[in-house]
Amino acid sequence: MAFQLPKYLKRYLDTKGRIPFENYTNNSTYYSQLDYYWINYMEYVIRPCIAYGSGAVDGVHNNALSSGTGFALVNGASRVVRGDKTYFEGDDYTCEKLGGAWATYSNFSKFLDRAIRFTMLCGSAPIKIDIDRLGRSSLSAVRLDRSLISTDDAGNVNSAVFFVSILSNLKREIGEQIEYWLVEERKYNEALKPVIVYKVFRKSGVANSPTLPSPYQVGVSFENLPPRVKQELVRNGINRLNEEMELPFTDGLGVWLLTRTGVNSCVPDAPFGDPLLYGLLDLLWSLDVVYSGSMIDVLNGEGKILVPKQFLQETMARLQAQNPGMAFDVTTAELDGYKDESFVYVMPSMFDKDKMAPTPVQFEIRSTAYREMWELYQKEAAVRAGFSPTSIFPHLVPDNSAKTATEVTAEENLTRASVKQFHGLFLPVINRAIQEIARLEGLDDNVELKLSDYIGNKLQSDQNIRENFAAGLIPKEAAVQAINNLSAAETREYLEKLKNEQQESMEAAFNERDYFGQAESAGFDDRRSGNENQNTDQAGDIPPDAEK
Repeated sequence: MAFQLPKYLKRYLDTKGRIPFENYTNNSTYYSQLDYYWINYMEYVIRPCIAYGSGAVDGVHNNALSSGTGFALVNGASRVVRGDKTYFEGDDYTCEKLGGAWATYSNFSKFLDRAIRFTMLCGSAPIKIDIDRLGRSSLSAVRLDRSLISTDDAGNVNSAVFFVSILSNLKREIGEQIEYWLVEERKYNEALKPVIVYKVFRKSGVANSPTLPSPYQVGVSFENLPPRVKQELVRNGINRLNEEMELPFTDGLGVWLLTRTGVNSCVPDAPFGDPLLYGLLDLLWSLDVVYSGSMIDVLNGEGKILVPKQFLQETMARLQAQNPGMAFDVTTAELDGYKDESFVYVMPSMFDKDKMAPTPVQFEIRSTAYREMWELYQKEAAVRAGFSPTSIFPHLVPDNSAKTATEVTAEENLTRASVKQFHGLFLPVINRAIQEIARLEGLDDNVELKLSDYIGNKLQSDQNIRENFAAGLIPKEAAVQAINNLSAAETREYLEKLKNEQQESMEAAFNERDYFGQAESAGFDDRRSGNENQNTDQAGDIPPDAEK
């Protein structure tokens, strides 16, 4: 799918440090273990989307100059969906515990970022609950091509295999040559009990491209592992291998499958969603072509000297006369890709400048044309993915004409609808995992995760909420919560503090001297009691001599 470069450019680019990144682990073994029904889908849909979205080469994406637009698109969409606020709603005590100590030691924010990005990248992402040796629970997200997932018609996972990691330290000890894969399998046993089986396999493949093991074989026994590997397993709470251990979860295997879309476009009955880049591969290839073409112009734009062909022939004849028996090529080695006799990089001396003066040539770099094509394809790619272009690529140059309010609203609504759709599919599954975590921690499972909605024009949205509150259409608590993006508990605390501050302010202003806050402005005398006419009697009548 990538752009094919001329030979002279490939020689320049095919050097260490200029080739694109590659996935560290060879995926060939993984794809070979898939059921025949899924091989084509995973190979021709998921695999290229992962390659483009990761900015990495993986077989289907060769070593052309890559623009990295797919990588930027996935990251930008993940940031927009993630939002700037995450909080828990439900039982106050549970929310306090999960949002405090548990979220800190389980690194919940990192898990959420990985889960969203993997779902965007692959269309689906399995998540699971892990329990360490201290009995603490946490959530982890796994990329789809590092797992084998089977589900029922309702989307519940009934079998899962995870290629967790390579058991190895960065610092190799003397004499050690073997590294090991840790594989985790969760399933229902013959008694229909949820169980987990850990297996360890020796790493195979070359040093820089290890291959994934087959999880259906029996792994190495715990006793036969090196001490270092045993210690690493124990630190992760694993002290038994190749044995079924019952899982403590009430909601199945403690594994759930997140999906970006509710329907799979390629395989209608598949439990997986569409990757974000599905349907964009032609545009991403076009962006690669534009980027590669611009790079070719830059490299071709080096200054060259144009000399007459006759002058070159005369120079060759002199060289042959001075070196009899030696053959000379008509063109230089640097121009092997062109086969054009009119370009040379050297200019001999001893010639008549007036008759045969060489002409310097500088090719024009068509930056304006490339930019227009580049931005056109980027806008189309963002819209196809379901987002307004500037929400993903803020560097895009706006149109010369000002956009109407309808056009701006349509773009913002596109992004808002995509974010809302993703939240509608993502959060119910995440909340099942959160509620299972609450039960494991001995807390009330009346809790839900909330992500902030996308608000394109924050000022306009806040003004709309204020106007609705002023008109009596929404309560004060709802307005404060929406404008400040607070949870229900934070909103109540917020309003309570405001109430206390207002009460303190009123008490400080309440005194006999300035009861109505206007004593000085009315010209009141401090010695007066506040009666505007002290000469009147108690009934307020005017004194007799005042009439005179």
